[in-house]
Amino acid sequence: MLLALLLTACGGQNREPENPPAAKPSAPGEEAAEPPDETPEPEPAKPEEKEPLSLEDVLTDIYTVAPGTAGSSLRAAYAAGELLDWIDVNSVEQEDVFRWIDENVPMENSAELARAWAAVLTEAEALMRGDETAYDALDDAGYTMEQPYRSTGRVKWAAWKLLPLFTQILDRTERAEYRYEAPGDYSAVTEEALAGIWVDDAGTTVLLFSEDGCRIVYPELELLGETAYPFRVRDRSSVGYCPELDIDYLQNDFSAPLVCYVSGIDDTHFWSNTQNKCFRRLA
Repeated sequence: MLLALLLTACGGQNREPENPPAAKPSAPGEEAAEPPDETPEPEPAKPEEKEPLSLEDVLTDIYTVAPGTAGSSLRAAYAAGELLDWIDVNSVEQEDVFRWIDENVPMENSAELARAWAAVLTEAEALMRGDETAYDALDDAGYTMEQPYRSTGRVKWAAWKLLPLFTQILDRTERAEYRYEAPGDYSAVTEEALAGIWVDDAGTTVLLFSEDGCRIVYPELELLGETAYPFRVRDRSSVGYCPELDIDYLQNDFSAPLVCYVSGIDDTHFWSNTQNKCFRRLA
């Protein structure tokens, strides 16, 4: 009987309460531990992937540079950076460039396209030389190059693959035989008077004169217009000769320039009776 009472008493002491007390209160001055935050950390945002550019995108950005209009310098810088990145990783067939021109550039806009292409090449050359002003313009235009290494060969490669942007002028120009023309006013033959785009009557050469220099597009000699060369007009009237146009296409201080003896010039053409050449102004 006594043993039963002891067992009953022990059982009563060891029984757990129906409602267990809450967590043990903290001692005075001791902060209660907070449960660990198990909220998963958000994944870092992935950078937006650019859609790959097509040939049509690149050509459109070149065409819409529109030199001489508001914002054209920034558009040229943007198109140059875009072109250099794109040409490195994409194959281009000149036939596709010709096709795009036929479908998108009216004949009356041939000169506009050539001027735009020249402006983009100017910026591309400056970038490949490491010109800080060109890189500042690229930043202002909002473009960051993905292939920033510098090589002037990239510009020449682009000029070759997109050569139709210049040679479309030759394809759209009527050929004509040279005809002798009496000499004009020699004093009218100046560097300022040459500013513009000129095409020879034989349909073989395009000359683009600007403040940057003279670009020569003569595919037979692999002159692709990628570089604006220094040029000058030499007055030889003191010895009775016509002016001499020198283009320093070898870039060696005019020691062996490309020479044209200019018999006369007006608003529409300039000609050389010595070399049986005539260049018509396109723009």
